[in-house]
Amino acid sequence: MRRLGFCLVTFLLPLGLSAPVLALEPTILTANGGPKPEEYEGVGQPVVPPLLAQNGRLYGLDHFHNVFSLNDYPGHSWELVDLTDLGLKIVSGPLVQDTRKDRGSLYVAGFRAESLFDELDTGRLVRLDADGTHPEPLVDLIEPNGVLVIDGNRLYGLDKGPEGNGRLFAIDLDAQTPSLETLHTFSAGPQGQRQYPNGMILGSDGWLYGVTAYVRGLPYAPGTSSALDTPTGTVYRIDPSLGTESFQILHTFTLQEGEIPWQTRYGDTYHMMSSASSGRRDYVLAWLVEGPEGFLYGTLGVGNCTTLGTGTSLYNLPLCQSSESADPERLDRYLSAPPHYDGPNLHGAVYRLAREGEAFHILHHFTGGEGGSQPRGPLVAADGKIYGTTLSGGPLSGGRALPGEPVELPPEDQLSYRGTLYSIDPARVRISDEGVVEESGFELEYGFINGSDQQGNVRYDGYLPLGLTLGHNGKIYGANNNAGGYFINHKGNLQQRTGTIYRLSNEPEAHVSVTITPGEIEVGDTALLEWSTVDASYCQASGGVEGDGWAGAKADSGYLELTLEAGNYYYTLTCESTLEGGGQVGDVASLGVGAQDRTTDEQTREYGNGGGSPSWWLLAGMALVLAARSKRSARQ
Repeated sequence: MRRLGFCLVTFLLPLGLSAPVLALEPTILTANGGPKPEEYEGVGQPVVPPLLAQNGRLYGLDHFHNVFSLNDYPGHSWELVDLTDLGLKIVSGPLVQDTRKDRGSLYVAGFRAESLFDELDTGRLVRLDADGTHPEPLVDLIEPNGVLVIDGNRLYGLDKGPEGNGRLFAIDLDAQTPSLETLHTFSAGPQGQRQYPNGMILGSDGWLYGVTAYVRGLPYAPGTSSALDTPTGTVYRIDPSLGTESFQILHTFTLQEGEIPWQTRYGDTYHMMSSASSGRRDYVLAWLVEGPEGFLYGTLGVGNCTTLGTGTSLYNLPLCQSSESADPERLDRYLSAPPHYDGPNLHGAVYRLAREGEAFHILHHFTGGEGGSQPRGPLVAADGKIYGTTLSGGPLSGGRALPGEPVELPPEDQLSYRGTLYSIDPARVRISDEGVVEESGFELEYGFINGSDQQGNVRYDGYLPLGLTLGHNGKIYGANNNAGGYFINHKGNLQQRTGTIYRLSNEPEAHVSVTITPGEIEVGDTALLEWSTVDASYCQASGGVEGDGWAGAKADSGYLELTLEAGNYYYTLTCESTLEGGGQVGDVASLGVGAQDRTTDEQTREYGNGGGSPSWWLLAGMALVLAARSKRSARQ
């Protein structure tokens, strides 16, 4: 059964009292999951922050191993392809794009294990068309961590490698038959510790910069060192044109400073950390970003988001899961008392480092609670600042209700931390001649809320932030792995949504979105037409076919099932902007039934969104534009 997108409803806007206006506030673009006809499933939990592709659309990955897409304004998301068709059982992500002229292909890496508990000794690099369709395997890998970097015709990535401590590889994207070239093989760490790569970036000087984790073991487990000078990871750089001979370790972290993430699963079997988050089990990596002044910025925290319980059981570490202490009813399962961690850096830190490895300083220590805890995921540099997210911390919030209904605040012991958004302003960093950080430039920009906080502010931001990406338009995007509001399913039960995609922007824009999923069906099959609006109302639908229930006045959002005869059909929705200045906004989507010669590049075209009146000749001609799109053959 295909998993399809869902219709956005109005709960995505703030309910009740508005949250305090801070320097940055997320605009929720979509919340995955939601009400559907019984035979459809919504897009699942996001596992990486989204990619803004050259065509202006956002592309993400969910825990069903789907590639999904959405517009760069509030609307709904829809599934494009299921990567399990290529054998990928765990998507490592995130997506990257070849942005060279006349290229545009998307790339993603993943595991091919049958389950999370198998030996994850295989993986693949996959290429997709620029619109996220037609996936094809390129090369086999060994437990890729999902980190991919493209520079011209070269793609660089990281996997476990045949020796088990990490491999940096390169691929020529222009080769007729792409093959893997090993640039560097990581060795075991001090005292034989396993070493696992985390995030990696391309510096402005053309060097690759990355971080690795040394596995010191589970806290309080036999043999695990808790000495403050225990090595916990590195920052390195390498000139990709020279390979191993240029490899340099710029800094080695100690437990006193903090840890770089690594991961274990049952049976004490170690596996590569993935840059994706799977369900509520966190595998999110630590990353670097280059600041506007050329320094590298990165984060530290706990090394592992599981902790040892009684016997051989492992449990989620509460510090990573929106809580700072275990459920009192479960405390007897843990081997140690809260916070179940044996290092001095409980909540994580942000550091700065010169590209040559000099001038290392920890700029800020997170404090837990509202101050944030466990910085993870990709960082971005924008507007002269560094931005990142923490898995936990921020205002306590909780409670649930349908859109428009009051949210009853639950007891305090049922409230949870939902994560934070923070920034570092390099222009404000002050370090004395003695090397003391006198001013960090740190600012807590936003605390995610899901439900009601203790001051009565109600939002459904979702929770468990996965980091940020920077679009080619200069805007910042992010994803929260879970929640984002509630709905009543077809059985009448109250259900929670499955994560959110957001943009850090407060610019008001009117939008209309119409999508049809899938855009191509056979005679007798059913497609799902969905529409939603933002700051637009008084909608009129046109097109389709008589009797399909489409034409005429329409509510601001909804969905419609379509089962039609063979042919090409076009569905247009025009609405009036409710923003100052008014104007008309609209969208059109197409559906092919039993017409295999139609292109599958994209299923929607927008016009007039953002304000202003589109020309009526353009509205009337949209179907002709869609019908005239050039044909192309799918890559198999």
